[in-house]
Amino acid sequence: MGNDGGSIPKRIELVKEKQKEVRPDQNALKIATWFFCALSKRPLQDPVVVCGLGKLYNKDAVIEYLLNKNAYGDGDTICSHISTMKDVKTLKLAANPAFKDSNEASIAHFDQGMVSRFICPITMKEMNGKLKFVYLETCGCVFSEQGLKEVPSSTCIQCNKSFKQENIITINPSPVEQEQLRALLRQESAEDNVIAESSSSASRNKRKREDNGEQSISKKPAIELEVGVTASSSSPSTHSGIGGNSVTAVVNQKVQEHLVNASSKNKQSKAIQSIYSQKKDKNVTESYLVRGTFNRYAA
Repeated sequence: MGNDGGSIPKRIELVKEKQKEVRPDQNALKIATWFFCALSKRPLQDPVVVCGLGKLYNKDAVIEYLLNKNAYGDGDTICSHISTMKDVKTLKLAANPAFKDSNEASIAHFDQGMVSRFICPITMKEMNGKLKFVYLETCGCVFSEQGLKEVPSSTCIQCNKSFKQENIITINPSPVEQEQLRALLRQESAEDNVIAESSSSASRNKRKREDNGEQSISKKPAIELEVGVTASSSSPSTHSGIGGNSVTAVVNQKVQEHLVNASSKNKQSKAIQSIYSQKKDKNVTESYLVRGTFNRYAA
C-alpha cells in the first residue's frame, strides 16, 4: 500500500502517466508491404498487380476476391476500391537472379536479411522498400525512381513505349499520399456514377421516344383506312375495283329517294298545273299566259 513504514511508493504508483503510443515495427511493416500480397498476405509472385493506391497484390488473389468477396476476411476493408480487374494494373517486374526459393520471404525471420524476388533493371537494386520504386502507367514496367532519373527519356527502355511525366506512379506511397489518392478515387467514382446515371436516363428517354414513334406508326394505317372509307362513301365517282359499282348504285338510289321526297313535300298549285296541262277543247283561244286563269277581257 505504501506510507505504512514498510515500503516506499514510486512515482508511477502515485501519478497516472499517459500511456505511450504503441508503434508497429517499421522494419516488419516494410517487409509486409514489399514482400507480401496486401490481400492474401502470401509472398508476392508473378503476376503482380497494383491498385490505384499503389498497393501490391497477387493477381490470383484479386480474382478470388472479385469472385467471392468473403474469400478473405478483411477484403472489403483492403480492396473496397477494387470492383473490376480494370481497377488494377499488371506490372512487368524484372526477376532477381540472386533470389532462390530457399530465400522465401517470411516476417518471422525478417532480421536474417531477406532477398527480394524483383529488382530494378537499370540499377540492379532490389525492390525491398529501401529505395523508392515507380511504375509506368502506360506499360506497367517497374523501375527504381533513381534509375529512371539516371536515364532520362520519354520512352520506356524495356518496351519502348512512350510515356509522360504524369504517367510515373509511385509504388507503396506514404500514408499521407495514400489518403490523397483515396480521396481522388472517391471523386472519380462519384463522377463516374453521375455520368452513368445521365447516360442511363438518356437511354430511357430514347427508348420512350422510340416506343411513342412505334405507337404513332401503328395508329397511322388505321387512321388512313378510316379516312379512306369516309372519302369513298362521300365521293362515289372515285370508286374503282370490285365494289365500286355497287356503292355508286346505292348512292344514286339515295339521291333519287331524296328528290322524290322533296317533290312530294312541295306540291304544285292548280294554277301552275293548268299551265302545263292540255285542254280537250282545241277551240280555246287563250294563250298559255292566261290559260287556266280568270281574265275579264277574254272573249
